[in-house]
Amino acid sequence: MLSVLSTIAPMFVLLGLGMIAGFAPRFRSAQAGLNAFVFTFALPAFLFVAVTNAPIRDGVPLAFVGISLGATALVYALVHLGAFLVRGRGSAGRAGLAPGPLAVASTYGNVGYLGVPIVLSVAGPGAALGAALGQLLHNLLFMVGYPLLKSIRGGTARGGREGERGVWRLLWRLAKGSLLLNPVVLAVVAGAAVNLLDIVVPTVLAASLEMLGGAAVPAAMFAVGLTIKPALAGMRSGTVSIAGVAVASVVKLVALPLLTILAVALFGGGLAPQWVASAVIMAAMPVSSTASVIVFEYDGDVRLVGAATLVTSVAALVTIPLVLSVAG
Repeated sequence: MLSVLSTIAPMFVLLGLGMIAGFAPRFRSAQAGLNAFVFTFALPAFLFVAVTNAPIRDGVPLAFVGISLGATALVYALVHLGAFLVRGRGSAGRAGLAPGPLAVASTYGNVGYLGVPIVLSVAGPGAALGAALGQLLHNLLFMVGYPLLKSIRGGTARGGREGERGVWRLLWRLAKGSLLLNPVVLAVVAGAAVNLLDIVVPTVLAASLEMLGGAAVPAAMFAVGLTIKPALAGMRSGTVSIAGVAVASVVKLVALPLLTILAVALFGGGLAPQWVASAVIMAAMPVSSTASVIVFEYDGDVRLVGAATLVTSVAALVTIPLVLSVAG
């Protein structure tokens, strides 16, 4: 546990610096630009370099794909159903138990900015493919799955072919935005192609990508820290349900990773250590700031998700080493 803590502690120091900087207006105003830099340039370069050196020819275990998707989807469904059953009629917003936002806050982890760097720091470069694939599967599950569920639900209410056409239009729009034009996805695909085709990257380009990728971890952690102050303000104002935040935080940081460990024990007996580490670490990540973007788009109220992002980002410094020590 101490070795894991010593590995990830510097990352959370950077997150703390970002949180402190977030109280200064000039840093808050730079948050959008910093996020764009990480997502568009630094993180894709980081993943491209990692995937080009990953053991892709060894293949991708189907058990890893099933566990990564299945555990998260199951927990999401259970939380959504539980919130739907216990909420009072018309009181979901006041109770902080609106099924969609609570389920997202309980399962959508920060697998890109936090998950990938931590997997590579803990499991080494050999886990690059698992880290890249894990974050891709996780993000697609929410970036595609959540809007699709909302569209289907709305389409069912409207009925007929109108709802069906809406689903197909949504799928095409998501394919263009989340897959075809996503720099992280493009970087992973390009890195895999270079790896499999034995393409030699020019020295100058390779060195430039390594330098750019080296900025991904510190910039990403700092950017995550900048998101904490707005969530903290929401909690202090009393507009966020403490019970809802507590439920989401416990499920995200404890229940989901433990279920993933159980799934690995039951169905992942043949998985190599780097694949196990990738699956468990991705499940143990705190709530992603992207969760607020999705919930705002389809539900409107992001206070619960923002507060859960704050609480889980702080608590993860303790829970991640504990989860990894249980995983063994």
